[in-house]
Amino acid sequence: MKPENPERILIVSTNWIGDAIMSMPAVQLFRRAHPEAELTVLARPLIRALWAMHPAVDRLETMGKPQPTVQSLKPAHFDRAYIFPNSFRSAFIPFLAGVPRRIGARGHWRRLMLTETVRLPDGHQQFEYLKILGVQGEPPAPQLAVPEESFNSLNNRLAAAGFRPACRTVITLLPGAARGPSKRWPAEHFIVLAKRLRAELGAQILLGGGPDDAAVCAEIAAAVGPEAISLAGQTTVAEWAALLKMSQCVVSNDSGGMHLAMAVGTPVAAIFGITDSRKTGPLGRSVVLQKSAVQSRDIARDSEAARRALEAVTPDEVFAAVTGLLNG
Repeated sequence: MKPENPERILIVSTNWIGDAIMSMPAVQLFRRAHPEAELTVLARPLIRALWAMHPAVDRLETMGKPQPTVQSLKPAHFDRAYIFPNSFRSAFIPFLAGVPRRIGARGHWRRLMLTETVRLPDGHQQFEYLKILGVQGEPPAPQLAVPEESFNSLNNRLAAAGFRPACRTVITLLPGAARGPSKRWPAEHFIVLAKRLRAELGAQILLGGGPDDAAVCAEIAAAVGPEAISLAGQTTVAEWAALLKMSQCVVSNDSGGMHLAMAVGTPVAAIFGITDSRKTGPLGRSVVLQKSAVQSRDIARDSEAARRALEAVTPDEVFAAVTGLLNG
């Protein structure tokens, strides 16, 4: 039970699924250090749905247009705000809401809106959020609790698509990625892999992702055959999490879906091009497949070098990674 007047903490979330999940270990450590505090997360609607599944959070606020958002925040009289994104807007709203202590990384002309600035460390991105929150310790795995009703609605969707529960391995493929071809393993490779997973392991192949991934997922499902089912663009965030939770293994590009699978405890075979897996790699049981010796976050959306690096990862190598994960 929390005290009558707990310290009220506002956390301004990042705007991408992967970044939000990489910040969760820090929030979990913060909760352990401050069990009596009231934690509120301010997030855009899509990311708010993600934080709604996080057990460390007490309240949620929606990031919308500045003025309505500020008016929504003011009555809570927050004591502190921790600002995860490195953007002007993310610091401006707590400033306008009158939060007396506002902590975040410097940059983007927002120094006057922060009362305390931190220098972000090197290493994996998860440690940046530990630094902002001022917590120490070994980061735990990100944690999400998927609601039971999401499994129920997902099963209804799968049944309507022809999925029949059976004693077989379920493997979900996530062929999408926000940065387009520079992060996407070729669809042809996913098709070869999926056919082999079906032929040699008897696996049920599911495909997931957001609306932007629907076309490539439909292409792969059509090429693999009628037992491959795509739900890309047809699920809520919670249903997507349920889909990944019910899978025995996930094959994913470097994407938010990769991190979402980790947060629900499903092992991942993660395929990287020239983005830095040491910075944004999966947090949990996984195999990272990466051929490029040069790794940089500053890549073009349609980088020829990244496409070559992705193509160099073969379906045979990913198949071996999946079988290794399935065998523990």
